[in-house]
Amino acid sequence: MKKYWEVFKITWQQLLIYRVNFALWRLRTILQLLLVYFIWWSVFQSQDKVFGYTTASILTYVLVAALMRAVVLSTRVTDMIDSINSGNIVNFLIKPLGFIRYYLTRDIADKLFNIGFYIAEVSLLILLLKPPIIIQTKLPVLIPFFIATLGGLVIYFCINFIVSLTAFWVENSWGPLFLMSVFLESLGGGLFPIDILPKPLFDILMLTPFPYLIYFPAKLYLGSMSYSEIISGFSIIFIWITVLVALMRVSINAGFRHFSAVGN
Repeated sequence: MKKYWEVFKITWQQLLIYRVNFALWRLRTILQLLLVYFIWWSVFQSQDKVFGYTTASILTYVLVAALMRAVVLSTRVTDMIDSINSGNIVNFLIKPLGFIRYYLTRDIADKLFNIGFYIAEVSLLILLLKPPIIIQTKLPVLIPFFIATLGGLVIYFCINFIVSLTAFWVENSWGPLFLMSVFLESLGGGLFPIDILPKPLFDILMLTPFPYLIYFPAKLYLGSMSYSEIISGFSIIFIWITVLVALMRVSINAGFRHFSAVGN
C-alpha cells in the first residue's frame, strides 16, 4: 500500500510541474463551462420550459455535468501510450507494481486533484452569477447518484485502458483517443442532456456505455428519473463493467505477450 501512496504523491507533483499549462487547462475548463451555461441561459430568457427542463433544472444539469467531466472524464491512464512506445512498460515486469493498480492510483490522484479545483471554481461562479439551481439533499436520490458516478468512473477507466493498450500493436494511439473523447463528450451528455434527442436515437444511446459517464448520474441528481429507468440504467452499467473488465484483462495479457524490449 505504501508504494501506491508514493505513486499518488508523485502524480500530484507531476501535475504541478508545468504550471502555465496547468493554468491554461483550468482556464479552458472554466470557459467551456461558461459557454454551455450561457447558451442554455439565453435559451430560457424567452420561455420557462424547454424539452421538459426548467431554468433551474437545466442549469443544475450543466453544473453537475461539469462535475462529471472533472471527476469521470479526467484520467492519467493515457500516459500508458508513451510508456509502451518508449519501452518503459517493462518496469511492470521487473518491479513489484501491479499494472492495473498503478494506473488506477494515478487516476484517483488526478480525479481528486480535479475535484478540489472544480469546487473552488464553481463556488466562485455561483457566488458571482447566482444561478437558480437545485440543491439536492434527499438521500434516496444522492445514494444512487454516487453509485452511478462510481460506475461511470469504472467504465471510463476501462475504456481508456483498452484504447491505450492498442499502443502495443499500432504506432499512434492518440488518434483513436481523440475521437473517443469527442464521442464521450457529446454522446455522454456533457454538452446537453441527451434525452432531448429523438426517442429512437436516445433509446439506442442508452444501450451504449456513453450516457452513464455524465447524463445518467446528472439526471439522477435532478431526481427526475422513474424507478424502472433507474433499475434499467444500473443493469446496463453492471453489464458494461463486466464486459469491459473482461476485455481489459484479455487485452493486457495479449499486449504483454506481443511486447518485446531490448537494451539495458
